[in-house]
Amino acid sequence: MNKKVSAALTATATLVVTAISMSPAHAEDMRWCSTTGANGGVTISNWTGPDAKVVLSIGLNDTKADDHHVRIRILSEQHDGKVVHWPWRKNTGGAGNREHWGTTASDDRGLFEMGVQVARFEGDKLLNSCTDWD
Repeated sequence: MNKKVSAALTATATLVVTAISMSPAHAEDMRWCSTTGANGGVTISNWTGPDAKVVLSIGLNDTKADDHHVRIRILSEQHDGKVVHWPWRKNTGGAGNREHWGTTASDDRGLFEMGVQVARFEGDKLLNSCTDWD
């Protein structure tokens, strides 16, 4: 194969791989993290582009008998880079309890990135948290 043709094919393949890896469109994705006393995550389905109505399957576990409740929320990024913090969901069932929610999300300003934040609370005071953000 000619060196110019080989170089052109390599450059084209690199551009295609880069474009795919930078695209916000994911058919299904997962975000998950763990912090002291809690872990949880979200599976995101139907994420076909920024204007998609995504399907969310959210799970949250309380992992420590410490009299604190745990929470989880979705994070998303709009077209202008603004991060949206969706409402917290609570698990107040105590250590070993797992909560699960199914819902959908969409944003007129786009869903360009999505993430999850898991936290342990004392009342409304956040004690510790983790974030999985792509």
